[in-house]
Amino acid sequence: MRSRTLGLVAILLAVFVDLLGVTIVTVALPAITTDLAASPAQAQAVLSGYTLTFAVGLITGARLGRLLGLRRAFVIGVVGFTLASLACGLADVAWLLVAARVVQGLFAALMVPQVLAFIQLMYEPTERAKPMAAFSALLGIAAAAGPILGGVLIALDLFGTSWRGVFLVNVPIGIAVVILALRTLPAARSEGRVRLDLLGLVLSAASLFLILRGLAGLADTDTPLIEVSAIAGGAVLFVVFLIQQRASDRRGGQPLVPLALQQRSTFRSAMAVQVLFFIPVMGFSLVITQYVQSHLDYSALMAGLVVLPWAILTGLGAGIGTTALLPRLGRLVIQAGLLTMSLGMALVIAAVLLAPDQPAFASFLPGAAIGGLGMGLVVGPLTETALARVAREHASEASGLFNSVGQLSASFGFATVGSTYFAITATTTGPSDPTYDQALTVALSVGITVALIAALVAFRLPRHHITSSASTTEPDAYR
Repeated sequence: MRSRTLGLVAILLAVFVDLLGVTIVTVALPAITTDLAASPAQAQAVLSGYTLTFAVGLITGARLGRLLGLRRAFVIGVVGFTLASLACGLADVAWLLVAARVVQGLFAALMVPQVLAFIQLMYEPTERAKPMAAFSALLGIAAAAGPILGGVLIALDLFGTSWRGVFLVNVPIGIAVVILALRTLPAARSEGRVRLDLLGLVLSAASLFLILRGLAGLADTDTPLIEVSAIAGGAVLFVVFLIQQRASDRRGGQPLVPLALQQRSTFRSAMAVQVLFFIPVMGFSLVITQYVQSHLDYSALMAGLVVLPWAILTGLGAGIGTTALLPRLGRLVIQAGLLTMSLGMALVIAAVLLAPDQPAFASFLPGAAIGGLGMGLVVGPLTETALARVAREHASEASGLFNSVGQLSASFGFATVGSTYFAITATTTGPSDPTYDQALTVALSVGITVALIAALVAFRLPRHHITSSASTTEPDAYR
């Protein structure tokens, strides 16, 4: 039991540093740009290089987990991620930092899909609620902790590391995760012969690359035809990918997305909610931190503290939602969470519009707390609902696909809620310009609308939560 708990700590730490890899760098970017004389394109690539390769590689990483064994794939991913983090921290030119970030994202894509697979393997269905709640809580905590930790590390400037500390902090954590993983995690090798679906790998990677690259460029161009074409081309390739996957399954092959997953209505419905869910989540995080820094002149650390209640209440909501409410309320807890999150964002809008002058720091906190509680009520139960009836033999593929959809949704959040905000603020004349208030109001209203649509889509989820019996009725693919 103690060994299993330490193993859970190891995989959760890996998830935490992966999520920090996105949020912590946003605070350090101005210092990076100045120190390395990075061009605007290189500065953007420091962020997008990681998220793009991570999202594109997730489905492939899931299949490699079955091919290599979960523990071996996980450890290779952590070692590569740690070494890439060290390379980021030591980079002395911008192009080298961008290259290291790309490598970091690729190894994260090998590391992360094994996490949910391990939880399904190590815990019986009746035991999974608590580890799933812990996993889900980390999503919100890391999102808020990134800007705070980044601001602290830069301010402390330990050993003169400045911005490099946001990458070097991953090194000791990575070493600890590897040691724990080798000692506590099961090898979990696939009993049957596993083959790589090369055509599926190429189609999935190309489609996700085109979609995500197009979304990333939408907010930064006056001529979006190329970006829209990329998104359309990626969507067409994704349809071709799904057709190829069905054909491969029917021929007795080993597709990346087995027909058993495609035909599970609960999994498909949860994916539909997931693709909408992270749009308002990531949109809110981006917009509120930009607003308080650009308009209210907050420091990076203060901007992080604005969203701290979101992180704290996300953890609380995920724990309560997954362990206590989901078994009793089923899909209602997910729908209630989406409505609660919408209310939180609406309160932030009200704090801005009702302020006689500039909104006070404290006026943002109730909305951030309520929004975070809503996120927690969704993220834990939705993940548990999506994977509850997935057989262990498909755990890695399901985890990789579910995470890929989350990354895609996050990119949609940047490209819709985020681009709405930046498009309106492009005409501002200075920090005191009231256009910032209008931009935040319109952008968060877009996020609220998407959250409400997600609540309607959630009617497709099962009314009642049924604990998976996969571990007793499905053949175990690992030993």
